[in-house]
Amino acid sequence: MAAACLLAAHLALGAAAPSKARVHGFALSGTVVSLDARKKTLVVRGASGKETTLAWTSATSIFGGKLVAGQTVTLRYLDRDGKHIATSIRISPAPATRTPSPPTPSPTR
Repeated sequence: MAAACLLAAHLALGAAAPSKARVHGFALSGTVVSLDARKKTLVVRGASGKETTLAWTSATSIFGGKLVAGQTVTLRYLDRDGKHIATSIRISPAPATRTPSPPTPSPTR
């Protein structure tokens, strides 16, 4: 009987404490190296050079425009069924290209 109570208490404690990954997820920032819209997968290269393959679903929130290779992104993801599933993807705006201003004429004396 005592063993059954201990087992029930252990199971209750284990069920009450979800893993941190499920609650908060993971963050990743980097550049989209490749994208397969049909399979809903993308590969992101982080600052360290490591490439991570992720999938997205219809529940994934995508902010900042259409997702294409070459963009800088910041995303959140969860690990589920052995895959990294993106929960949100934020596309960074492209860096503004600065056009040189015309030279200002120097005053003549």
